[in-house]
Amino acid sequence: MPDDRVLVESVKFSVSWAIPWLPSTKSGKSSGMAGRHRIMLRLLKGCTLSETETSMAKNGQTLKLEHHLFEPTTSTSLPDIVMLHGICAGAWVFPQNFIQPLVDQGFRVHTLSYRGHGESEGKERINHWRLTDYVDDVLSICQSLPGPPVLIGHSLGTAVAQCLLRDQEPLAAVVLMSPVPPRGLSHISMRMLWSDPMAYQQLAVVLTAGIHHVSERVGARLLFSSYEATDQVREFFSRCSDESPWLAWDLQGFSRFSPAHYDQDCMPPVMVVSGDDDQLIRPSDADETGRFYQCGVHWVHRGSHMLMYDEGASDVSDWIGRWIKRSLDQ
Repeated sequence: MPDDRVLVESVKFSVSWAIPWLPSTKSGKSSGMAGRHRIMLRLLKGCTLSETETSMAKNGQTLKLEHHLFEPTTSTSLPDIVMLHGICAGAWVFPQNFIQPLVDQGFRVHTLSYRGHGESEGKERINHWRLTDYVDDVLSICQSLPGPPVLIGHSLGTAVAQCLLRDQEPLAAVVLMSPVPPRGLSHISMRMLWSDPMAYQQLAVVLTAGIHHVSERVGARLLFSSYEATDQVREFFSRCSDESPWLAWDLQGFSRFSPAHYDQDCMPPVMVVSGDDDQLIRPSDADETGRFYQCGVHWVHRGSHMLMYDEGASDVSDWIGRWIKRSLDQ
């Protein structure tokens, strides 16, 4: 565990909040996303939202991290859930219709932005941050909680979660969505170089020139399994921020970020959730992760890489909540 001092300041207010970059219609559904990838929103009813600033002192440096807490109206004994976002994203990437079912089941749900992402500080040093820095950011939140949390990681967030598993940090359970395989992305990078060189080139652009230089059409295909850059896809990319080029190395797996092996008897339960139409992390990659963690894969039919934006996102999070309760016998 790092010896960082963690200071937490919380401000609570009644929820009347919607993610500003996703306009909703009167029916509560956003418009502009074609077919099954239409993004659906509704307000979190009966909940409160906390916004927390976490000051981290490390090597004389203080950073404030964006941190939101969604609470049910009645308290339960369930562990807190901490959601970990992917590259170029932030706390904003988890839509409310994905969070709502978990809150309805009695979970306190936290979303945060790693340093240099979302509303967190550190953007001016984004080119210096490493995967281990993001792990420290998550630890600063986890250490402020009353007990071991459940981690729900998406994409890059699954690598962060696997680092915490490797380091045997106290966790109640871990859910890996669209996961980075335990051995890293090196084999996926090589496969993409030969089978989809345009996609490979665009991913390189993300980590060199920046996310806003990427072809939205290629991005729509890789992330949303959509062959058109709709208004909602463009809105998504406009919300994204640049990523540290060090991630291109850290995620390859040359320096192991996952446990050497997984032992069900002494490690928290793990579940893999993946879309069978994910164009970035293919089904064979998700299968590999499921075998490593001895849990198999919960497949989302016609699911894209961005599972929380597919039409059935609320069903996915509802299933995750029920799995957490089963795995903890609650």
